[in-house]
Amino acid sequence: MDRLTMRPILPDHPSGAALLDVARRALLDEVAPTLTGRQRYVTLMVANSIGIAMREIERADETAESWDRALATLPQTGDDPLAALVAAIRAGAHDGDAALHAALQGTTTVAAEIWKPAAKEAKAGA
Repeated sequence: MDRLTMRPILPDHPSGAALLDVARRALLDEVAPTLTGRQRYVTLMVANSIGIAMREIERADETAESWDRALATLPQTGDDPLAALVAAIRAGAHDGDAALHAALQGTTTVAAEIWKPAAKEAKAGA
């Protein structure tokens, strides 16, 4: 409890993404600098994986919405609309479909920002 504000220092229920962020920062700031060689590489790889999981949690709603927009451009067919979409694209059924192209580009942008956030930062700086 913060004695000045009389509020808890940490929220009672921090989000999973917030917990992952704390773990990632600890690995990067406190553990990785003390390591060398393969141990450092493995620690950095784990920290990167935690970052990806953290961003997936933070952007889960945006990811779902982007896929909903993509699938909404299509007629509803069967129990697995994603499989139907894949089959239709492979068959050339949506060649030239600008609305579907834009929607799929949206899903790709969200995924790229989750998996490779440095790419978004580099694009913004260019």
